[in-house]
Amino acid sequence: MKRIHLFEFMDQPWYPATFRRMQTDYLQFVVTRGSGHEQLIPLITKALRQAGTTEIVDLCSGGTGPWLKLQAQLAQAGSLVSVKLTDKYPDPASIYRWVSAPDTSIEYLAEPVDALCVPNHLSGMRTLFEGFHHFRPEQARAILQDAAKQKVAVGIFEASFKPPLDTLLLLLSPLLTLLGYLVVTPFIRPRLLARFFWTYLIPVVPLATCWDGIVSLLRVYSPQALKSLTDQLQVDGYGWEIGQASAGNPLFAYIYLIGYPVVD
Repeated sequence: MKRIHLFEFMDQPWYPATFRRMQTDYLQFVVTRGSGHEQLIPLITKALRQAGTTEIVDLCSGGTGPWLKLQAQLAQAGSLVSVKLTDKYPDPASIYRWVSAPDTSIEYLAEPVDALCVPNHLSGMRTLFEGFHHFRPEQARAILQDAAKQKVAVGIFEASFKPPLDTLLLLLSPLLTLLGYLVVTPFIRPRLLARFFWTYLIPVVPLATCWDGIVSLLRVYSPQALKSLTDQLQVDGYGWEIGQASAGNPLFAYIYLIGYPVVD
């Protein structure tokens, strides 16, 4: 599988935790004010129903991902779910930066969880939002293989620019990211001196985010690449669906893969 797989700063164990938190705070600020994840509700609901579960285990959650909003949207659609947020570099306190009193059915686990080795006690549908591209093909295949072997549902969702403006937007994305940091940093809580220093005086974090953003977009698995991965994972009683879903705007679309037990 031909694929660009450059490094991202946030993947590196040596990357300072302060910088990582600042990046996830910025990304989470953007996510919580964006929209489009509700377009994925039919896919998530189908996978939950096929697997017979109401539990979500979100992997690579970062600063909580879309779940603070998405859980409520699922409830409005008639699907009540409990959510466990996990990450290799967990930040449980992040949940309180976005809501003062989070729903008790959303929990951010304090212990590190590697998406390549999900503990057996974490049952439920596994989801990865904007996280699957971090893994090389052999690792990505192992994540899917384990879900199929364990007969648990899995959902992979990644935003990608839509043609015909995708190349132009990719080229402009560093500038848009820098402008985004300049505008929204004063509104991100907690308002720490370090956040302002490493954003405005020495813009290490915005520049690292620019790099990570471009690399992320280049590393997103296309529907064809996802099909190539799943074609090698023929597990009896388990099925896959791959496609693109609307993100609610003309610029982005979600590339998705869901897997679930097939009920005869």
